[in-house]
Amino acid sequence: MAYLRLTDPVFDRALSLREAYAIMERFLAEYHARGESSTVELLTDVGIVADGTPGDPAQIYDFLRVAGDVLADPALSDAGAA
Repeated sequence: MAYLRLTDPVFDRALSLREAYAIMERFLAEYHARGESSTVELLTDVGIVADGTPGDPAQIYDFLRVAGDVLADPALSDAGAA
């Protein structure tokens, strides 16, 4: 299965710092709500490996879903539903 990479076009969207912060806050809140609370685990999960995917490929989809929700952009939410 091919996973999304940071080089995929869906990540080319420009954001304000306010939007980026709101997405980050919500993503972290949801990450912790799932019972994942270690900062080290978070950094391992979202860290980008050589092929451009995160350490835990599911995290990139969670991030896009959160971004779509925060930005009210169904296309981003749908990209994160894979």
